[in-house]
Amino acid sequence: MEKNDQHRSENIRRRAGFALICGWICVSALQGAPIIIDHLCTDITRIPEASINQAKSSLHIAYGHTSHGSQITDGMTGLVAFANGGGKGLSLANNIFQWNNGGTGGALDLHDYAMGGDVGYYPDWVNNTRTYLDNPANADVNVIIWSWCGQASGYTEQQMIDRYLAPMTQLETDYPDVTFVYMTGHADGTGLTGNLHLRNQQIRDYCVANNKVLFDFYDIECYDPDGDYYGDKSVNDNCDYDSDGNGSRDANWAVQWQNSHIQNVDWYSCGSAHSQPLNANQKAYAAWWLWAALGGWDTSLSVHMGTISASQNRSGEIVIRWTTQSETDCAGFHVWRSTERNGDYIRLTTQWISAHGNSSEKHVYEFTDRNVEKEIGYWYRIEEISTFGESEFFDPIRSRWTLGVPAEFGLDQNYPNPFNPSTALTYRLAEPCRVDMRIVDVSGRVVRTLVHAFQEANQYTVTWDGADDHGRDVTGGVYLVTLKAGEWADVRKMTLIR
Repeated sequence: MEKNDQHRSENIRRRAGFALICGWICVSALQGAPIIIDHLCTDITRIPEASINQAKSSLHIAYGHTSHGSQITDGMTGLVAFANGGGKGLSLANNIFQWNNGGTGGALDLHDYAMGGDVGYYPDWVNNTRTYLDNPANADVNVIIWSWCGQASGYTEQQMIDRYLAPMTQLETDYPDVTFVYMTGHADGTGLTGNLHLRNQQIRDYCVANNKVLFDFYDIECYDPDGDYYGDKSVNDNCDYDSDGNGSRDANWAVQWQNSHIQNVDWYSCGSAHSQPLNANQKAYAAWWLWAALGGWDTSLSVHMGTISASQNRSGEIVIRWTTQSETDCAGFHVWRSTERNGDYIRLTTQWISAHGNSSEKHVYEFTDRNVEKEIGYWYRIEEISTFGESEFFDPIRSRWTLGVPAEFGLDQNYPNPFNPSTALTYRLAEPCRVDMRIVDVSGRVVRTLVHAFQEANQYTVTWDGADDHGRDVTGGVYLVTLKAGEWADVRKMTLIR
């Protein structure tokens, strides 16, 4: 058995769920897929050292911003010493995350405050970009990135097109050798019903539909490092949120997380204008994910996962079952277990469970955990091993040991909710019966069938990865999970955040 800590320093590519946004990251946007950098792209330990060095050798970045945008570069500055000191278990070359204007001494070439103002000052930001790129002294610049201050909150849909999306697209046309990075506006406390949420979603939708590169500044501010979501709690740029739903922000997710974790081990102090250090930490991790992706790091998915389920058999053992819709260069799978979602995981498999290499067909795999304790809840993760020796982890799924057959039928609320990219659904069968579990949109259309089988009386947990029956990601919004077990039926409402 091996501790989860050991895989932190390995060459592990990011597995962000089953068919999620970060799965769109590829060598470049020119290959026909968007590059979306959000909270799912904040695990700095998963970026290969070779990809960091490749980014430093190939990118010449110009960054325009005002105070809010400095969270990224201030976080990047603090990351240098944090990584040198072994924070998050990193064991990389000294000063590997160094950056400066010019890229001297093996650093990343990033010209901070390269262009005056921020992207909210139209048309100044467009004119400043053209002036900068037309200067022969900047002929080597191949990445332009602009951040917002607070202007996105006040834009109408048409203004967002006229003052941001259309000008950015025109710049891409006029400067085809430069990658332009789009960005969302920072949190302003107006929540899911606010205009900012609509405008940020407009930016996301445009980037996904048109294969753009997006740094989702807002999305990163809505999640703590454990993946807990605050976007529906009136979160603002300082990470303050409404903890009890009374309309007043009375807690701060960043401060809470910092206070419960070890400084210089789990997080580091750094400048973070209008916010907390942890927010800038997360932005810095995401920025390096972006640089690595633009530099050629290929994080495309090699396995399209269907469903993962956990159930207890008659002997009290936990049976983990997962299906793949397709496989590419997949050698096999390991199964890991923990008593906490974000705790240390123990590898249960001594040898990997052999996969099918390259296959476009559906395959079913199963592993039985025979060493379980009564009344203990366990989290399980599936690790995929590629034929190149690289590994990727799928989101964890929970199972709890129960005594005997459930006394009654039941369908729990999904967890987490809201969610992105995946959520777990637990249900109980009091007797053997035909089971149908489906995901339905608000119009009543079935988008995914999760279970369609005869099952024994037991407790089961399955996951939904936010994709339809064809493996395509569905849009964010409200969905219903319907469960019909024999003559018994129930429904739960859940929210997918994109």
